[in-house]
Parts: sequence; C-alpha cells; structure tokens
Amino acid sequence: MEYTYPEYLYDFQCEASACSDTCCEGWGIAIDSVSLKKYRKYPGFFGNRLRNSIDWEKEAFEQYNGRCAFLNEDNLCDIYKEAGEDMLCKTCTRYPRHYEEYENLREISLSLSCPAAVKLILGEKKTAFLNEYRETPEEEYEQFDFFLFTKLNEIRDYYYEVIQNRELSVEFRMALLLATAHDLQERVRREQLHEVDDLLKRYRRPAFLKTAEKKFAAFQNHGEERRARRRKLWQKLYRLEVLRPGWREYLKRQERRLYEELSLEAYGEAGAEFAEYYKDREYEYEQLLMYYVFCNLCGAVYDGDLFSKIKLAVVNTLLIRELNLAAWLERGKELSFADQVELTHRYARETEHSDPNMDALECMAAEEEDFCLQKLLAAVLG
Repeated sequence: MEYTYPEYLYDFQCEASACSDTCCEGWGIAIDSVSLKKYRKYPGFFGNRLRNSIDWEKEAFEQYNGRCAFLNEDNLCDIYKEAGEDMLCKTCTRYPRHYEEYENLREISLSLSCPAAVKLILGEKKTAFLNEYRETPEEEYEQFDFFLFTKLNEIRDYYYEVIQNRELSVEFRMALLLATAHDLQERVRREQLHEVDDLLKRYRRPAFLKTAEKKFAAFQNHGEERRARRRKLWQKLYRLEVLRPGWREYLKRQERRLYEELSLEAYGEAGAEFAEYYKDREYEYEQLLMYYVFCNLCGAVYDGDLFSKIKLAVVNTLLIRELNLAAWLERGKELSFADQVELTHRYARETEHSDPNMDALECMAAEEEDFCLQKLLAAVLG
C-alpha cells in the first residue's frame, strides 16, 4: 500500500479553542461503526451522556443550535477531555485530513474548509511537491482500471508542471489546463489511452505554448464577455445548499459590488489594480490549483470524467479570486493573508462539505453550457 501526501501535511496542528471557525459546528458529524460500538459500551455517567447524545438512526452526533453535542462553551471537545483521544470517531480523528482511496494507494490531503489548513496550503511560497511512503499489505479492487489510473497520474504530473510554471500568468495556466483537459477527455471517452503519451510529449514542447498563445488571443480583450461569464459562474453558487447563515447574503452583496456598482471600465481597472497589488502573493492561486488537481483529478478513474474535474479546479480558483477582488474593494483596497484565509475556508466549507453540493457542482460542470470550453476560456482570459 502506498500513501501520497503534500509535504506540509505533517506540519498541521489543530488550533482547538483558538480556531476562528470550529469544525464541530455547522454540519453533521458521522460516526463510524467501530466508534459506535465503543460508545455503546462506555461506562459511567459519561457513557450515559454519549448514548443519549447520538442519533443512532443517522449514526451521527446530535446537534444543539448547530453545534455538536460534545462541543463545550470553550470550543473544546468533551469526548477528548473526558474519555481521551482514542475515543474520538474516525471523522474527528482524521479531519481536516481527507483520504482518496485507490487500489494500493491512499492519497491524503488537508481540507480547505479548515482555517489552519488554509494557512499551510496558501502560505507555501515555494513550488509544492508530494511525499510518499509504502507499507504492506497490498490490495486488489474489482473492476479497477489500472491503465486509466496510470494515465491520469501522468496527466496530473503534467498539470503540476503547468500550474507551477511561474513564467506564465495564472490565467494562461488555467487556460492550458482547460484546453488540454478537453483534448485528453476525448481520448478517454474514445478509449484511446495509448495516445495520451504522445499528447503529453506535444504539450511539453515550447512550440505548443506558442500555438496555445495564438489560439488564446481570440478570447482576450473582451471585457464585457469576461465579466458576464464570471457572473454566470458566481450565480451557480446560489443553487447550492447553504451550510452557514449569512453566506448567500454575503455572496449577493459582493456580486452587486463587482457586477452592478462598478461600470465595465471600472471593473476592468479594479481587476488590473488588484492583480498588481497581489502580484507578490499570486502563488496562493497556484497552490489552490495544485490542491484541487491533487485532490480530485484521479477520481476520474471511477467515472471517466477528467474534464469536469479540471473545470471545477479552475472555476473554484477563479471564484475565490473574484471574492478576493470584492473583499479588497470592500476593505479599502487592502487584503491581508488573514482575510484570504477567511474567504477561502468559507468558500470551501460551502462547496466541499456537503455531498449534495459537490454532486451539484460536478453535474453543472459536466452538463451545463456555461461550463463549455469556449465560455470558460472567455471567463478566464477575456
């Protein structure tokens, strides 16, 4: 069994009661079967409290005013305090670590919905790389397409090169991800995986970048379409389940700020001024793209849809940057790293920690016209 993870994984430390947004509030906490058995047998007064504070039908902790029944007034966990770390359920032990499972491989990441994790991920100024280690035993999955998985890993390695190429603008890197994913998706759909190696060789040649630059020029300098496309993507968020009070109202206020209160010319000028202001921290968007591609791309081994996963990596990063622009304007053209952490983790909480929301976004990316290649390139490059 091989484990792959970003180098910062073991630098993570929970901020506990000092956390600006506790993970024990705002969503249900599922309990694994092993922990449920422990809780049924735990003795004494605290054992009674455990059994009375679990929804046994849903296999989750009860909540009071949106907070886990065991989250005390100091924002600390009473299970940890009273019964010890070994009594925490798998969800609480792992979070914010996220596991993707493949045959003989586990990929571990940190979740952007945790403020402390965001600080690590976006605070990484150098180009990121992955660590790995191996242990036994190995395993076999029925109907696991190992050849497709191998090709997806090769594609992802190429995307890491693109994302970390700081000689290219972030917009150009996003556009390259989209255009090549569209091309590669056709090979997956037609089961022509033998062509992937030749495509990746072509993509890595300097001549390919020059060709791409010429093609992308057709999507540039169309400010009105760019703003309209970005607003369309922004409005997709209103169709998602709201996990935290005030989130939708915040989105609407910032939407008005960007797309109604600013003229088209003022929107373009603000975007250019923000890009100049943020140029020394542009690596934050690079790290976001790395995060989304690492966490999601190889999941295409199960559904064959790598293009949708790349589309969502780009769209999520683009929308976080639009939120940054709006917040920068709101804060008098200032945006601290703490502001970025707050915005990114709030966005991730709403989009990553609801299965219906993740499913809805994936369906939108796969099926809706606003997510077609040409319209996304217009949103990124216009």
